[in-house]
Amino acid sequence: MIKKYVVLLILTAAIVACNSKSKKTPVTDVEVATTFIRHVLDNEFNEAEQYLLKDETNSQIFERFKNKYSEKDKAILEKYKQADIIVNNISYATDSVCLFNYSNSYSRTDTSILKVLRTGGKWLIDLKYTFSGNP
Repeated sequence: MIKKYVVLLILTAAIVACNSKSKKTPVTDVEVATTFIRHVLDNEFNEAEQYLLKDETNSQIFERFKNKYSEKDKAILEKYKQADIIVNNISYATDSVCLFNYSNSYSRTDTSILKVLRTGGKWLIDLKYTFSGNP
């Protein structure tokens, strides 16, 4: 009788393990940039915010962008969710500063540049560059 329960328990654990999505934590500059962009396109701003360089200016820019983005028509937001990220160019100002030029398949002509900084051993998004153009 106990053997049946053990087998059932092992089978259940195997099914749960196979069905669970393991999310890989982005580590590189490109992984952080694409993860951040994907979360923004998917209207998942709480998830995107974890990759943001924490300072007052970035927080204000992010909040304004989030509010403006959320005001878009639901049909447009759905098209952004379905869009692919198109990497136009990746350049490095230094070994700890990456400029990630991208667009998306829904709005190909709308290109943006994200500044990705390595600070404290982690890559983070600095929106000040994207919205002010200052390095």
